[in-house]
Amino acid sequence: MAFIDSIYERAKKNPKRVVVPECNNPSMMRSCVRAAADGLAQIIFVGDAQNCQKVAADHEIDLSGVKVADAGDQAYQQELLEKYAKLPVRGFSAKSVQKRMKKSPLYVALVMEAVGEADCTFGGLDTTTMEFVMAAQGTLGLKPGVKAASGMLMMEIDGYEGEQGNVFGMSDGAINTEPEAEVLAGISISCCNTFTALTGKEAFCGFLSYSTDGSGNSPSVFKVRDALKMAKEQRPDLKIDGEFQADAAIVKRVAEKKVKRESAVAGRANVLVFPDAAACNIATKLIQQFAPGHSYGPIYQGFGKPVLDCSRGDTEERIYDNVAFCSVMAGEQPGE
Repeated sequence: MAFIDSIYERAKKNPKRVVVPECNNPSMMRSCVRAAADGLAQIIFVGDAQNCQKVAADHEIDLSGVKVADAGDQAYQQELLEKYAKLPVRGFSAKSVQKRMKKSPLYVALVMEAVGEADCTFGGLDTTTMEFVMAAQGTLGLKPGVKAASGMLMMEIDGYEGEQGNVFGMSDGAINTEPEAEVLAGISISCCNTFTALTGKEAFCGFLSYSTDGSGNSPSVFKVRDALKMAKEQRPDLKIDGEFQADAAIVKRVAEKKVKRESAVAGRANVLVFPDAAACNIATKLIQQFAPGHSYGPIYQGFGKPVLDCSRGDTEERIYDNVAFCSVMAGEQPGE
């Protein structure tokens, strides 16, 4: 069974309420309506209700299977704000959120999720990553103990036959541009947790560098080594190792030559933590262009509740897939 098929199955078993604040975009609308019809999620569009209906009519999209929440409904906004103000943990103050809700359906959607009227917020076709991340962090806050939110792209490489399988988690190509060691350590731990939650497999996490086990010495390598030490100290139960060049991390034959010690990760890594956003972003986009397969996400990690921000260049098929991920991510939250 392909990885995405397993995600479809899990989503259908427990379809969650996914709130979508981009109902003026016909591609987003078509994909989400299809996902709802297939039982992957319960879709709630948030925006100008009249305009949402107009866009649907203009593009012959049937909204009968989804809910539309009017972002301009002042009584509803007030109801949400009263609930939000009572939350024991939140990011922005209720007053700050109120100002933002009047200008952006994204904040209405996130407040709906914060107060329990939705399970995951999904967007990104009409919103930049920076806008989405700032809104999510300000509204939902971070999980206890998390220093910084991060994103992990899930890559399924067709035809790859490594010991670890053909599904990889790769982080962080979007949120943390040049993370310090402490943040990088936290990213690796979040990635391990997310990868296992989504795949059901144990994470084997490799910290990547241009250096393998001391072959290089520069500030970027020192940072990776410091992050690795912190991650191991914080979560000794996880299989995390490095620093590795990419081939030493994922190819057993190469690892046997380059890593002259025992390592549970070398040659079989399925979670790859890049030293900065540039390296991860470049690598993942090259894979998307040159390697047959599929990519999903980025899956956001570390926020108080699940959110997913797709790329503005995503196809309708990728949007559909990401809706399924929303349901699965929300179903993995504590208390489920």
